[in-house]
Amino acid sequence: MIKLATIVAAAVLTPVALIASANAATIAYDDYMEFQAIDIGGTSYDCTSISDGTCAFITIVGIGDTTTVTPFSVTGASGYTNTLTHAELDVFFTDASLPAFNEEIDLNKGGIYVSVDQANAGAGFSSAAGPTYPLATYGGSAFKTYDLASNFFASGFGPFCPDLDLCNNGSPLYTIGGTEFKIRRGLAPAYSSFSSTVQPNTVPEPATVALLGIGLAGLRFSRRRKPR
Repeated sequence: MIKLATIVAAAVLTPVALIASANAATIAYDDYMEFQAIDIGGTSYDCTSISDGTCAFITIVGIGDTTTVTPFSVTGASGYTNTLTHAELDVFFTDASLPAFNEEIDLNKGGIYVSVDQANAGAGFSSAAGPTYPLATYGGSAFKTYDLASNFFASGFGPFCPDLDLCNNGSPLYTIGGTEFKIRRGLAPAYSSFSSTVQPNTVPEPATVALLGIGLAGLRFSRRRKPR
């Protein structure tokens, strides 16, 4: 993956075409990572050992449109990016007595988007702060043909942090409610997975988004019952 500024520069220098389809389709992206450290609202939850009760299991879910996927190609990296219309952060901890956290992410603060780097075999959520921040999954040949516009699942590892200073001390991101959060490097390598699901409706309806939320909540619940 590459820095957002580099993607923008590449778009200026070379023609960029959108991936088009006959009908727009809503697509849900899901990146999940285990045993990480996180700061939420000024409180730090560290993870230096698998036995730490404060190790975080983190999921980011983003909603986009298959017609807004854009290809990029720069030195050392190539793939696709997509804008998001909605994103949520969901966190629970190894110590079940600690409160879980779920809030909508403010997309206007931090410039969060989704990307796949086919050349380096990884996908996840990126931001203005960095190409693999706040969350990205790497590993596996499946990422090399993934286009951000189709159903997909691949497991791998994380966090992918070529810049440790960024991962541990980067600028905070924000929820719609104004809560600051930073996802920091915890145990590494840690199990991680990235997936996407194209929704059957050609036009996103409010009810569809609500049902999608229910389905994702069920997925998160199953993960809480069976942490790795």
